[in-house]
Amino acid sequence: MHLTTQGKPDTVTILNVAACPTLPVYQEGEDIATYLTRFERVAELLQLEPSTYATTKDCDTLKKSLLTGFKKTADGYHLDFRNAKIRDGENYSQFSVHLARLFQSWLETSQVQESFHSLKKFMILDQFLALLNPDLCIFIKEHRPNSAAS
Repeated sequence: MHLTTQGKPDTVTILNVAACPTLPVYQEGEDIATYLTRFERVAELLQLEPSTYATTKDCDTLKKSLLTGFKKTADGYHLDFRNAKIRDGENYSQFSVHLARLFQSWLETSQVQESFHSLKKFMILDQFLALLNPDLCIFIKEHRPNSAAS
């Protein structure tokens, strides 16, 4: 907060100077998906145009390349979701949000449509593949089935 006088000894104008958020810097070892989410939120608060996020002017392509480079693929998100544990200093509400984000990322990278029927097929296929011999599972995944029946 900054105080200034207006020429009269008993009049003071209070200017509210809010702290301006700064764009985060990626730290080695940090979860890239969490970093990108933070980056997008701060950029939105700063009212930056998405076309200015990346020098290539294609933020979605950059984001997809970064996520792939950091092994944030459908299989990576699947493992992260299944192996997620509450972290130090994290409460149950925060953990729930973290799980929801991992699940949503898993669905998006698996290109599952947002419908009950698509989600049902996806979850049944996931459970079916989890019960198979690992070699058979890899073979089936390479042939990209749409459902457990195929």
